[in-house]
Amino acid sequence: MKKYLTLLLFALITTISFGQNNYQDVIYLKNGSIIHGVVIEQVPSKSIKIQTADKSVFVYQLDEIEKMTKEIPPEAKVSNNTSDKKKGFIGLEVGANIPVGKFADESDGAAKTGFQINLINFGYLFSDNIGITATWFGASNPIEGLDSDYLWSHGGLLVGPLFSFPVSEKVEWDIKPMIGLSWASITNTDLDMASSVAFNLGSGFRFNVSRLIALTLGVDYTSAKFSWDIGDQNMGTLAIKGGFAFRLK
Repeated sequence: MKKYLTLLLFALITTISFGQNNYQDVIYLKNGSIIHGVVIEQVPSKSIKIQTADKSVFVYQLDEIEKMTKEIPPEAKVSNNTSDKKKGFIGLEVGANIPVGKFADESDGAAKTGFQINLINFGYLFSDNIGITATWFGASNPIEGLDSDYLWSHGGLLVGPLFSFPVSEKVEWDIKPMIGLSWASITNTDLDMASSVAFNLGSGFRFNVSRLIALTLGVDYTSAKFSWDIGDQNMGTLAIKGGFAFRLK
C-alpha cells in the first residue's frame, strides 16, 4: 500500500512538473536496471509504461519497481560538466569612433568619424552574472576643415563592474559601466596633452566559438571634459567595434 501511495504521489508531481523539460522520468528496477525516459501511461496499482529517448516503449509491473524519480538527463549532466562557461576573457577590439554632441559641432570640436582600438578588453566574473571589467583604448578623429595631419587624439584606461547574462549556450550579453582616466590632444600642434575623468557605458555580445576563443561585438558611449589654457572641450563619442577575446578559466 505504501508503494502505491508513493507511485500516486509521483504521478501527481509528474503532472505538476510537466513543463520542466530539463528533467526526465527515471525508473529504478529491483534487478538493478535504471530506465530513463518519459512515463506515457500509468495503470493504478498495476503497471507503468515508459518511452525512452530512442522511442522504445517498456512496460513494468509495480512489483518490479524499486523507486521512481525525476532527474536531469545523463547527457545534460555531461554537458554541464564540460560546459563552455568560462569566468573571464581578455582580447582586442577595433571599430569606428563617432563624435556626438558638442564634440561633433562645427563651432566647437568639429570632429568627424574616426577610428578606435581597444588594446585591452578585459572581464572576469566573480559569480554567474557579476564581475569586473577594464579597457584601455585609443582613438583619433579628423577635424572638419583641416587636412589629415591634424587629428583629435584621445584615449583612456577605464574600469568598472561587469554584468553578464547568457543569451544562449554560446552567446553572452555584457553590460559595462566604467570610469577612469582619459587624455586628449591635437596632433601636430603645440597643444599639450590634457587629462580628465571619463565616464563610459558599454554593452556588447560575446560569441563563444570555441573553448578558447570568443568573437565580440559591442557599442559604448564615452564622455569626458578636457581643459586647456585656450578653453575647454567636451568630448562625447559613440564607439561601434568588434574583435576577439581569449577565454580565461
